Amino acid sequence: MRVPILTLAILCGSLITQAQQATQHLLISGNLVTPDGVIPGGWLDILNGRILTISRERPEIPNAQTLETNDLIFPGFVDLHNHPTFNVFPRWTPPHKFSNRYAWRDWDVYQQQLESKARTLFADGSNFCDVDEYVEVKALIGGTTSIIGIGSNNPAKPTPDCIRGLVRNLDHFTGFYGPQVDHERIANSIGILPRDMDAMTAAHYRQSIADGSLDLLAIHIAEGLPTDAESAQELDLLDAHNLLTAHTALIHSVGLSPSQLARVHRAGASIVWSPRSNFELYGRTANVDAAFREGVTISLAPDWSPSGSDNMWEEIQYAHKVSTRDLNSLFSSRQLVEMASSIPARVARIDDKTGTIAAGQLADFFLVSSSSTSNQASQTTQANPYEAILTGNITAVDLVVINGIPIYGDPKLLHSLNIATEPLQICGTEKALNSAALPNGPFAGVASRLSQKLKALGTELGPLDSCQK
Repeated sequence: MRVPILTLAILCGSLITQAQQATQHLLISGNLVTPDGVIPGGWLDILNGRILTISRERPEIPNAQTLETNDLIFPGFVDLHNHPTFNVFPRWTPPHKFSNRYAWRDWDVYQQQLESKARTLFADGSNFCDVDEYVEVKALIGGTTSIIGIGSNNPAKPTPDCIRGLVRNLDHFTGFYGPQVDHERIANSIGILPRDMDAMTAAHYRQSIADGSLDLLAIHIAEGLPTDAESAQELDLLDAHNLLTAHTALIHSVGLSPSQLARVHRAGASIVWSPRSNFELYGRTANVDAAFREGVTISLAPDWSPSGSDNMWEEIQYAHKVSTRDLNSLFSSRQLVEMASSIPARVARIDDKTGTIAAGQLADFFLVSSSSTSNQASQTTQANPYEAILTGNITAVDLVVINGIPIYGDPKLLHSLNIATEPLQICGTEKALNSAALPNGPFAGVASRLSQKLKALGTELGPLDSCQK
């Protein structure tokens, strides 16, 4: 994840010296999408990874780096549900639907086609940093600046330091709580049944929530059809362990009934919605209509790219289609984008740090081009900027900034900020990565090594973007 700016200069050999980084302001202008509306032609003043001020006029700051654009500037996406290490694999499309997640997890075809290959790849610890870099790039090209779920697959060993690079890892390293890895306040759990969580682990989570050391337990619950008996017991079991609390986010919740969703609301818990993967695996998704009516807080996240979306940008667009097709346009474009940004930040109790464009927030945001729109379309976007994400191509992402450091985007914008880059093709469009920020060296080398190793396992490296599918 993002390290403090001075540390990044040391770790990554940044061309920006410590003295320059400590004193040089970065000024970026654009159409700022704030909680209170769009500020046309607004300016962000960024120093030491934080948004110092937001203004309508360019700040008069000598020697500041300046980037003046007409882009829309959105807060970075906060992904509360992903299995990123599996995102190196190509899409997995089973020939039929399942009653619950245990059915496909235990299915020998899935085990042969994906799980066994993943175990072999992850068993070699030297592959971790290549996998980490590849899947974090896959996330950030879609505007994600915080993510959950990357793990070393060996809890007995500390997470490798490469986890500090690129996207903030909410359950391993964010930079929020000092320089140490694995000192975060968010936990990610695969489930509550005994096969996924033993009594000692449940007691640990319960105590951590009670003593205030754990802000959020994100846990898979009721990932199965409403008629599935195995999934139906999970909410009761979660409650029996005293883990259905305001510090709990229920991932999937496909099988929860309206009355169960009312219990979730009364407990102050929330749900994480992953519609694409749900439809691919079960033929239906969570009853978000009932959840919304009950007042349950809903976040949006991709799950994983084998059966879900490649990134948050694509999942928002898929959720929009579901809302329009099946839910009588229940969710507005603004609600869908906020379900991927400010809402999950609030659920994770990091909304004082990220999730909105506001003074005092960490500088985690991305720019979306408006140069390809007509005047009429541009006016519509000004009135409803969220449509740019719901209808635009992922290549419209011009720049992703994390902790005040431009990480990915249009090569010309990065070069204008004197950033050394590595070229990247996304959907046939020239993009670039900040080469000094890459945690395991040049991205081309990472992709090449992974490609060779996956080929040896009888599969191939999954693409960065959906255009290649």
